Amino acid sequence: MHRVFVATAQFDRLDYWLHHPRSLEGLEAMGDALRPGARVMLVGPAGQEQPARLEHQEEVNCWVAYPSLGTAD
Repeated sequence: MHRVFVATAQFDRLDYWLHHPRSLEGLEAMGDALRPGARVMLVGPAGQEQPARLEHQEEVNCWVAYPSLGTAD
């Protein structure tokens, strides 16, 4: 599973906009696997992890991660 950085100390949000330079590096490293619905592991600055799925917001040209909250999203 690809790992994508998020600049947060806690995973307490319903979505994470992936515009931080380290997030963009992680997305770029995904290559052809970067697509809507892709599963990733979000990684915070202290090494904490949270599985998520990606969607692309065309209006603002930004990838957004939606954490898996124990459901089959």
